[in-house]
Formats: sequence, structure tokens, C-alpha cells
Amino acid sequence: MESLSQLFYLHGIGYEYTKYTGEHVIFSDETRGAALSCCGIDITNNAEVEHLNVTLDANKWLQLVPNCSIVCEEKPIFKIRIDQRLLAQHCVISFMELELENINVCLADLMCTGDYIFNGIKYLELACPLPKLPIGYHHVRVDVAEISGVTQLWVTPKHSYQVTEKKQSGLSIQLYSLKNKAGLGIGDFTDLLDLVKQAATHQLDYILLNPLHLLFCEQPERASPYSPNSRALLNPLYIAVESCEDYLDNESVAIFMKNADILDFKVTNQQAQYIDYTAVNYFKYAVFKLLYQGFCQSGSRVRKQLFADFCLQHSETLATLKVDDLEFASYLQWQAHLQLKQCQVVARESGMSIGLINDLAVGCAGDGSEYLNQQHLFTDSAYVGAPPDPWAEQGQNWGLPALNPIKISDNNFAYYRALIRANMENVGGLRIDHVMAIRRLWWCFNNQYQQDGCYVYYPFEHLLAVLTIESHLNQCIVIGEDLGVVPPEVKAALADKAIFSNGLFYFEKDCDGEFLPVSSFSAQSLLMVANHDVPPFFGWWQGCDLSLKYDYELIDESQLIQQQQARDLERQRLLRFLANCGKSLCLQSPVSDVYQALTLSLAHSPARLFTIQLDDLDDQTLPVNIPGTDKEYPNWRRVLTYSSESIFDRHREFLRAINSIRTN
Repeated sequence: MESLSQLFYLHGIGYEYTKYTGEHVIFSDETRGAALSCCGIDITNNAEVEHLNVTLDANKWLQLVPNCSIVCEEKPIFKIRIDQRLLAQHCVISFMELELENINVCLADLMCTGDYIFNGIKYLELACPLPKLPIGYHHVRVDVAEISGVTQLWVTPKHSYQVTEKKQSGLSIQLYSLKNKAGLGIGDFTDLLDLVKQAATHQLDYILLNPLHLLFCEQPERASPYSPNSRALLNPLYIAVESCEDYLDNESVAIFMKNADILDFKVTNQQAQYIDYTAVNYFKYAVFKLLYQGFCQSGSRVRKQLFADFCLQHSETLATLKVDDLEFASYLQWQAHLQLKQCQVVARESGMSIGLINDLAVGCAGDGSEYLNQQHLFTDSAYVGAPPDPWAEQGQNWGLPALNPIKISDNNFAYYRALIRANMENVGGLRIDHVMAIRRLWWCFNNQYQQDGCYVYYPFEHLLAVLTIESHLNQCIVIGEDLGVVPPEVKAALADKAIFSNGLFYFEKDCDGEFLPVSSFSAQSLLMVANHDVPPFFGWWQGCDLSLKYDYELIDESQLIQQQQARDLERQRLLRFLANCGKSLCLQSPVSDVYQALTLSLAHSPARLFTIQLDDLDDQTLPVNIPGTDKEYPNWRRVLTYSSESIFDRHREFLRAINSIRTN
């Protein structure tokens, strides 16, 4: 059992956690063993357990250098591990890509920072100072006597990439929910481009998007951007067909667009409250094929070379597509990248300091291309979820395959580095959904035919290093969504690296349940009233979300009454919060007055990023998502009532007031 306990630790299988109630929970050996079994390990095989313990622990000391070495740009210190009997030898460090002189140093002159005894031999860890190095990944060769080793040197910045220390304001939107000017039923990149231009004229600094990940074109009703086909690829449904160069002078497309059924489709979608993904998918892919045919037949030599260059640059990611026609699918990715890039370029040229902020989902679907192409990095039967909380006493299983914390390091974390790089391309910021995932994730799995779960820990130092390095290489700020129970070491590490936290007003309370004062919010944070997992403010204040749950039979009548009473208490607390901000309102005040008073109060917060939800400016009462539902409520389908132009016109003075507060 001692060997198995050691393997639990080395493999990252958690031992304990503090429940939301404050209860200290210790995971049983049976639970921990079931988690380890999900990684394909036979815990009853003592020889295998012993072998893995040596591989994960002792073998690290038998290597001259690890596969990748993390050093700080500010003061780079390189670690070497040697047999103590080699201490009198010299060490030569060669920089394989950088034009720097080799370092030749006597090992005895280096500081010892650790030791390890294995099979009676003492191994030492020695620290060697390095010269100033550029941020990024570099290969280094190390020679000691007859022993050689190569490591990928990760030079990490002190902080993640920063734009400015000034306060900034922006919008959060679900791109698909924008009122589509073309009448094609779903917000697209042209609608986003228009929104960017309008936001810039109101001195807004960024637009926070939903994940733009590739979904399932053959199963269009699988609409959740947080359960994607692939997180490294874009959803082609966001392509604005009329903005594609291959739309111009394309006779086939012109004929198709004049079809009576298409005209009816466009009229119907102008008034629709929810997106009909099946109809949108059918129409847009029919047009996409005509655009692609036009490109193949009439595309210029220059454009075909640009497409070839794109395919070469993104070859590894495009190769993961599970499709019959890879070139057609690659063409759609090219068009999506071009249009997204145009939105970011226009945002920056229009004076927005950040521009677009992308959103990275915590996981991928178990039948999607990301999982199927990287299956060896995932567990056999563990899924990502959340421990029990007040909203789900049995915990939550999100159905997303869990990455194996040991396998993710394969090829120097190439999978994770490529994933982050893909999501930072053509944007000015990246929000990491459920950022605790870089430290620990709650695994859900079967144990003796019953649902079980525990926390599993990941190589935090390496995943955090990737985020900070890539943020500089891509000039992209990083926001970590840290709502819920977050380990203190994660909060401290994110703050140390100047990664923005993500505060949600609804949840920011003291021990008595009162809303925290405006001054309490961290400067290094993104503050917002609501997000996609909670009701928009108008719906929250009026209790529409509670009525919806009752209508969809998610709660019974007694639960409805209980939750309505709790909401009444919350509204009273909000009024007390506003009173402390010098704003006197009551329960009978118009909801628009309460919302504006709240938003203007929060605008005074020290938080450097203050986000207004476009849903709230649209007076929305319906949520885009009700967590815990799938087929019951039409999640990820609700569109805005008004066009973005109309919304901005209505709130011109309100936005000016926010800007005045934030800039003074």
C-alpha cells in the first residue's frame, strides 16, 4: 500500500479537499485507485506500480537534464543533475539555435540546490546562471564527461503580457446571438466587425467573445461552444458569406441566393428568437461549397498561394480534421481566420487597446477530432466535472474527457502549447475558462458501478509557463476564470504572473452574504455583473430565471417559492450595496434604473477590466444557457432582440458616463 500511495502522489491523484460547506473531505484509497485505473494502470500489479514509481521519481535524477527546463527571463538559472562522483568534471552548455558563446564551468563551482539517493548513489542538483535570453523555447545541449543531454529551455517572463495599467472597459457577447444583418440566422464575423467599429467610437477597449471553437457540422444542434469538436479550430458558421472574396461575381451563389426557399429562410430568421442550427447549417454549407468551387475554378494565383501558405502554417492543426474533404474544410478555416483577423486589425486601428478577447473552453467532446487525434493523452474513462456545490449536491459531470496529467507532458507539452497558440492567434486577449484546470480538475468516473470523483493535479508550473510565454509571443493578455473554490496557490501564482482574475458581481459576497464594496475588487481583475452561466441582470432582478426553471420542471413549486424568497433577500442586499454607493432605489424602481445604478457603481471599481454584457444593454431576460440542462432549455440559441446599432444608440449617454468614470 505504501508503493501505491507513492504512485497516487506522483501521478497527481488528490488526497483531500475542502467542500463548499467547509467540511474537510479525504478521498478513500478505493476512490483514488479508481482514478488511477482510468489512466490505464493496473493497481493490483505490484511490479507495474513499483516500475512507475521509479519512472516518475528516480528517473528524473538519472537524467542530466529534463526534457524541458523552465528558467526566468529576469534571472535565468539552469538546473543540472549529476552523479556526485562527477563533481570534479567540467560542464559545457551549448545554445543550439541562439548565437551565444558556449558556457564552460566546473561543476564543483556551482551551487547545490537539492540531492537524491538512489541505489546507494547520491545525485546532486546544481544551479548554473545563464546570460540574458529571449522569451520563448530554445534547445540547449549539455555535456559532462562522456554524458550528453538536450533540453528545451523555456524562458519565461516575469509577468504575462500587459497592455496598459489604465482602467479599461469592454463588452461581453455571444457572437452567434448578434442580430445578423444578412438575415442568415446567426451572428457572424461581419456583425462582429460592425460591433467593433461601434464599440471603438464609444471608447471601449475590448470585446470578450464566447469560445469560437469548431463544433459538429454533421450534428448542428450540438450547439454548446463549451463542448466542442476541436478547440484549436474555428466554427465556420461564423463566416460571413457576403464578405468572402469568392462571393463576388459568383454566378452560382447569386442564383442560389435568389431561390424562393432561401428568401423565406432569411425573412423567418429576422424575427426568430432562437437559432435553428439545422437550417442555418444546411444553408451556409450549401453556400460554402459554391464559394469553394468558385475559388478552385477562378481564384487568382496569388490567393491560391496565400491559401497554400495558410495550410502549411497550420498543417498540424488542420491534419486533425476528421472530414471527407480536407481541402474544403481547410478552405473554411482559412476564410474564418481571415475574417477574425480583420476584426482584430480594425479594432486596433480604431483605437481599441486590446480588441478581441477569445475564450478557451476547459475541455473537448469525447467524439470530436481533438480527442480522437490526441486520444493517447487522455484517460480511458474519467470525465471533467465539479465537486458537490449548493447548485448540484451530487456534483457535476460535464462529459468532457479528462487529460492524463502525466501524458500531457509528451513531446514537451506540444499539445497544450499548440492549443494555447491557436487560441491566441488574431486576438488581443485570451480568457481561460475554469483556469483551475492548470492546477487541478475534478474527475468523474465509475467505481464499483457507482458514480465517484476526486481532484487530480496537473503539472501547474509547466502549464503556467506556457501561458506566460505564449502571451508574450502573441502579445495577448490572459484572464483566468477563477470562479468557485480555487486553491490559494493558484490565485497567488496567477497574481504573481499578472494574469487577470475574473470577478462576477453576483458571487462577490462577504461571510454574511452581503455584496462586497466596490473598493474590494482586485486591480488585476476582469469584473462583470453576469456571464453566460447566470441569468442576465433584467432576468435576475425580476426572477425570470426561477420561473423558467419551474416552467421546464427543473424545480417544483416548493423549490420555486423557496428560491423566490432567497432572491428577494438578494435584491434587498443589492439595494443596500447601492445605498452604500450613494444611490437610493427601492424594490419598485424600474429594473433599467437599478441596472444602470449598479453598472455605474461598479465602474468605480479598481478592476482594470470592466465588462458590460451586451445582453443587459439589450434588456434581455432570457439566459443563453441554464447549467445542468441539455435538451430541456434551448441553450446557446437565444439571439438579441435589437441590432447592435440600435443598442448603442439607446445607450449613448450611459456608455459616455461609464467611460467618464473609468478614465478619471
